[in-house]
Amino acid sequence: MSGTSVAATAIGFICLPLTTLVLLSLPTQLRDNRLKRRGIETEAVCRERIARRGILVHFIRCTYRQVDGRPMAAVINTPRPVPYVGDTFTIVYDPQRPTEAASAQYLATRQTKIGYAFQAALAILVTIAVLLVTVFN
Repeated sequence: MSGTSVAATAIGFICLPLTTLVLLSLPTQLRDNRLKRRGIETEAVCRERIARRGILVHFIRCTYRQVDGRPMAAVINTPRPVPYVGDTFTIVYDPQRPTEAASAQYLATRQTKIGYAFQAALAILVTIAVLLVTVFN
C-alpha cells in the first residue's frame, strides 16, 4: 500500500465518527433553521428544571401562550443563566409545530452553527481523501 492510500484510509476512519456527528446534529440544525426563519418570540415560564448526571440542569420544561392565546408546554435546552421554577424568559416557537421551541438566547449564539462546522470538516476530509486516491495514486 502506498503512503497516499494509507492516508486516504486513515481519513476514511476519521470520517466515520464525523459522519455520525453530522447525522446526529442534523435534526437540531433543521429545527434551529425553522425557528430562525418562521419562529415567534414569546415569554415562557420555567415549570421544571431537568437535571441529568447529578445537579447539572440540561433541560427545562416551560409553558407559554401561543399567539392565539392557547397554552403550550415544551422541553427546551437550558438558557444561561438557568432560570428557576417560576422565572420567565424569552423563547422562540414554531407556530406550525408549537412544541418545537428554543430559548431566544440559544438561537442568538454561535452554538446553533456547530452542525455546519461538522459538515464543513467532513466535506474537507472527504475531498482530501478523494484527491489522495484519484490524483496522487
